[in-house]
Amino acid sequence: MQERPLQPIAYSLQFRGRITSLSSRVLEQHASAPSQVLVTTVDANGLAGRVQPGAGEEALLVSRLVLSDDGSFDQSGTIEFAPGHTLAFRSVGAARLGRSPDPHLKHGAAVWEVEGGEGQFRGARGRITSNFFLSDSDELTDNHFGLIFVAPAAASHAPEARTRATFRRPSIRETWAQFRRSSPRQDLLAECALWTAPWTGFPPHQDRDCAEEFALSAALWKDVPFYDESALGPSPDDTKGLDMHRATRRAKWSIDERREQ
Repeated sequence: MQERPLQPIAYSLQFRGRITSLSSRVLEQHASAPSQVLVTTVDANGLAGRVQPGAGEEALLVSRLVLSDDGSFDQSGTIEFAPGHTLAFRSVGAARLGRSPDPHLKHGAAVWEVEGGEGQFRGARGRITSNFFLSDSDELTDNHFGLIFVAPAAASHAPEARTRATFRRPSIRETWAQFRRSSPRQDLLAECALWTAPWTGFPPHQDRDCAEEFALSAALWKDVPFYDESALGPSPDDTKGLDMHRATRRAKWSIDERREQ
């Protein structure tokens, strides 16, 4: 039996909500959008646009952004258009968050790849553009335009579902991308540098970003106060391993104190 081709659904929604900071590099986004109509007018005065309420329910957006130092980010999440009808997505290409002409707003944009979902969106494919701004108080306004390919029956009708879909688990690739830019990874690199840099003197054989992070951690050793040296007592030459353990513990205390400040 020949498979029927997927049919496109075009939509536009404006989501409003908030962004929560989970760490210095990870943000979580929660927003909703009621059914609505985007009215675009082109006349003698130029271009105008407005969003009007429409009949229907609301869509729910949940996503996570993992930031880089240059303002780019990776993003993955879900949009639930009705209980049991949820699509999953991830960002592709250059997603970026930066300044805007309004000093109180940050402006971001991303293109998302649809990766299937549940209910109407099982096996769905397509792209969604996200064009958003973020206020000083972490209030989010996110404008979506999507073109999603779904099964022919799902394009015009979707069966009822009784429960809301759960947030999908990120893939190994997405989890690794989040970990590479997360605070725990920075802590891990710092720990590695604390154990190696003081007595080896060799630069880490890692990529450029890792090398910079190792160098910063190693430089911290120059400022570590050996304030408990008297309590440790004299150390014979044959107890080098114990000395390194004590030095690492002192450096870790120093890092924690600086973070608290």
